[in-house]
Amino acid sequence: MTIELVREKIMEAKKGRDFGYFQSYFKTHPDGIKFLVKVIANEELYPLKEYSSWIVVHLCKSQPEQITPFYRNFVDILFKSNDQTVLRNVANIISHLKVQSYKESQLVDLLLGFIQEHSHKVALHVYSMQILAQIVLKYPELKQEIIEVIELNDKDKTPAYNAGKRNFLKKTKKIKIERY
Repeated sequence: MTIELVREKIMEAKKGRDFGYFQSYFKTHPDGIKFLVKVIANEELYPLKEYSSWIVVHLCKSQPEQITPFYRNFVDILFKSNDQTVLRNVANIISHLKVQSYKESQLVDLLLGFIQEHSHKVALHVYSMQILAQIVLKYPELKQEIIEVIELNDKDKTPAYNAGKRNFLKKTKKIKIERY
């Protein structure tokens, strides 16, 4: 497998969008996943990084065990990318993986920043909430601060944002907030 072949597959994805085909292809060619990640991390020109991240979203849903080794790469991509599609897709990928301790503190700040930035797409807000829910399960003391940020930024939001908020609250419901 070469990066050139993976680039060709990415261009096929742009034309066909056959989720099943690409999931099967990369399941039988798992060495190609590292090239998909490399295309995203290197911020290759449109449509390569966008469609590569889209392919990995679908791979992550069907075979997260093959994507988990790249968790750190995806966190690093979140910190450096300005591409809305890549940010949305990478946050979606991370939301399907078990949160790891890599850059956790900085990741919390970044995700809260995504929610506070109104120019970001709602999907990025929602995926950020999903990741933050996992983090709150590890660090319950963060729950109140995260709820406040979510609620401070829910004015005039779409039903999708409100559903993300409800989902966050549902996932973290059993965590009691200490009152001082």
